[in-house]
Amino acid sequence: MSTENIENNTAEKADENILDVFGIRPDMTLGEIMQTKPEVIPVLMEAGMHCISCPAAMMETLEEASIVHGIPVDELMKFIKESLERESSN
Repeated sequence: MSTENIENNTAEKADENILDVFGIRPDMTLGEIMQTKPEVIPVLMEAGMHCISCPAAMMETLEEASIVHGIPVDELMKFIKESLERESSN
């Protein structure tokens, strides 16, 4: 396998496993996210996470919330990334 193929393959895997999107990480609580990045609230609501207004959800991590809602965290992070990129380009 050539070096170029290895680099491309690594870049694809890194994109699949998004760990930080605009300062948002799966290990952050919903409370932290809402406090530091309020622009992501409508994105989470659009993804089906209507629980963000629940006081108990404030202590739940984004990853835990994604599990509860049956959304793979990688897919959720990708959705957040794409949504925020789309908003920032407008």
